[in-house]
Amino acid sequence: MSRLVSNIMAAAALTVALGSGAAFADSLSASLYSPTAPTGTLTPIVLSGLPTGNSNIVGSGFTVDFNVASNQGVVQGASSGNYAIPVAGVSGGQPLYLTGDYGSALTSNPAASGNYLSTGTGTITITFATPERSLALLWGSIDTGNSITLNDAANFTVTGADVQKAASGFVSNGYQGAGGSAYVIINTATPFTTLTATSSVISFEFAGVAGSSSSFTATPEPSSLALLGFGGALAGFGIRRRLKA
Repeated sequence: MSRLVSNIMAAAALTVALGSGAAFADSLSASLYSPTAPTGTLTPIVLSGLPTGNSNIVGSGFTVDFNVASNQGVVQGASSGNYAIPVAGVSGGQPLYLTGDYGSALTSNPAASGNYLSTGTGTITITFATPERSLALLWGSIDTGNSITLNDAANFTVTGADVQKAASGFVSNGYQGAGGSAYVIINTATPFTTLTATSSVISFEFAGVAGSSSSFTATPEPSSLALLGFGGALAGFGIRRRLKA
């Protein structure tokens, strides 16, 4: 079975497992390197140009509230034992990082990477001004202690374990390099306005977050890492990675 076919089957299986089987069932898909194009009205969470820290954010169409330690919240770069940059791609065997928010170009230079969100062992809540039907993000170094809960009718919760199962080729729990993070798409049967991100371990890092009034359509992952020479042309969401002390 090819990697491409197995990825599609895994995503379909998880959709059935997590949803009701209806046309608009709650569903999850994940791909290590392939972002997906949005439809409908898009609400990106804009962190570019903001200072690092945990002051609450009021943006265009969204707010972000923090209940985190003083060294968590909006972060940039890496801090050993606290947070690390989500990996958005790979080129020539080297990890690539988002340079900004949803849809931004990639860079291999950690110093040129953009701001992202890190929970530590706390909680980050994003509230959208209008109801959303889907959520996209780059989920870094996926750990089973991470989770996102939406306030749709089912209070749909996606855990790091769910994402690990959905992402074909995922390397290992909390892995910080290429193959440990994934572009994640969550579609909901009913609209939601808030997402709550939390973690029982340090930390849940994620970037490139965007909500949409319509469903995202997952893009199958390329069948080989050799196809991933996208460089700055690859657009992305956001992703979390767990730092080990």
